[in-house]
Amino acid sequence: MTWKDYEVEIHDYFKEMFPNADISHNVTVPGRYSKVDRQIDILIEDYVAGHRMRIVVDGKYFSEKIDVKDVEMFIGMLNDCEANKGLLITQEGFSKAAISRAHFDPIDIELDILNFKDLHQFQGFGGLPYSGKQGVLLPAPFGWIIDGTRRPNMLATLYQRGLTLEQAGESKEWMYVNIRSKDEEIKTLDDFLRFQEAYTLKDFPKAEIRFLPTVKRDGSAIKLRSINIDTYQTTEYTGFVDFDDFIFFCVLFTPEELKKKNIRKLESILQSVLPLNVNQPTVE
Repeated sequence: MTWKDYEVEIHDYFKEMFPNADISHNVTVPGRYSKVDRQIDILIEDYVAGHRMRIVVDGKYFSEKIDVKDVEMFIGMLNDCEANKGLLITQEGFSKAAISRAHFDPIDIELDILNFKDLHQFQGFGGLPYSGKQGVLLPAPFGWIIDGTRRPNMLATLYQRGLTLEQAGESKEWMYVNIRSKDEEIKTLDDFLRFQEAYTLKDFPKAEIRFLPTVKRDGSAIKLRSINIDTYQTTEYTGFVDFDDFIFFCVLFTPEELKKKNIRKLESILQSVLPLNVNQPTVE
């Protein structure tokens, strides 16, 4: 594959992924700080809830792994181009330092790096966790994967691509999802919130529980709650979506310096997750 073929294939992929967005190939935008035109391999521009979203995709056709200096240069360009998200793609992989620099930068830009051969795994709806006849179509957050391995009280877990759940747990940056069916005990989202609050305060009387401003969606109520418990290593953030027959909830653990970025990931899930009816075959 030539450099031109490489760029065209990346462009075609994103054109299919974002069919309603404006996607440009090999364009320039004026730098906010540098005051010069910045060349961009692929520029994706769309509007979400009336706000412009700008994604910059940069393909590096290098013969060796991208290192931390390359990522730092890309971060500088994203900031100069007023990008909301950035994706750095290469065909030869990244050093460990480059991956850490991309994932743990505290700037208010979502950044991901990806091998070209893994391009088909980028974003999209990544999982179908279910419980009984109820399930959801769950989107993968920017730069994260969905692990469908079932664990106690967890239908699926979410964490950064390239890590294991154990490594994500050590970094204190991961999520899990679950579903609570509605029944005579829990008829509404408020019932479920009161039930969880009573359960939490019984075990942790000094827990601080707050509800935070968050995103909205048509047809389903959304709540975002934080719980601070002295013995927990991080604040627990939980997002809830009130569907007709069940309540979907996603729990986030995040380092304080990445809180804003990761709450945005959580909110994108709350706005995008879709309910499903799961028809399981009967055994005669």
